[in-house]
Amino acid sequence: MSSIPVSMQNSLLVMKNNAFTLIEMMVAMAIFSIVMAGVLAAFHGQLRLRSQQHSISCMQQNARTALYFMTRELMMAGYDPKGSAGTGIKPAANRHDAVVVSMDVTGGEADGVDNDGDGNQDNHQEEVFGDGAADDSNEVITYALKNGQLTRASGNGSPQVLADNIDTLDFEYFGLNPLDPNCGNSCHLDLAQAAADPDAIRFVQVSIISRSNSETTANNLHAYDDSIYRNQLGKIILDKETKPDRMRRLVLSTEINLRNQGLK
Repeated sequence: MSSIPVSMQNSLLVMKNNAFTLIEMMVAMAIFSIVMAGVLAAFHGQLRLRSQQHSISCMQQNARTALYFMTRELMMAGYDPKGSAGTGIKPAANRHDAVVVSMDVTGGEADGVDNDGDGNQDNHQEEVFGDGAADDSNEVITYALKNGQLTRASGNGSPQVLADNIDTLDFEYFGLNPLDPNCGNSCHLDLAQAAADPDAIRFVQVSIISRSNSETTANNLHAYDDSIYRNQLGKIILDKETKPDRMRRLVLSTEINLRNQGLK
């Protein structure tokens, strides 16, 4: 016979049966599922926002890097210290999205001249001097837009992609216009004038439009671009009003002084 009183035995039975019921378990699981769904939705939203920010960052870096390279080399157009290289700028005929620039900036290490005056002829320190001809690498540069890619070609080499996802590349030319002498050297030259007389060019205005990756309608923060983009002259360079899409775009524009033009 057990020595435990009957009243205590009943209490132990109650304690042993004090567990969760099936209904309580189901309610707890439902609450847990709702909480986890909220957590996952917030996490997914953060991932989506991070992806958008990364895409926008890439778009900005893409455009700024491309404009930096073009600005740096356009500023050197026409550099010809020896006056015999025939360098300058050459707009592409019938195209506002392509240009050729040339400069004589290398080759002095093999031109038979003591360019730096140190008594040693044709040493490696003289490679930063021009040799009187724009026939070395990176002395004749072609920029052009092709199939959404900004390309750069050196000499007769194959074009290399400088930037992807480029919608627009626009070159506008300013300089001497004999038909309008009142504006000095800042007349806007139409493309035909600039191509026919490139030595008259003194300034170039460059506009570039870069785009991000496409965004879906499932994204609550999706972009909707139906804008009309213009350059500094007010000319339309991209019209998305007639064909809108879900992409973000960045427009950059700068005016470059071709300081070596007109020095010949």
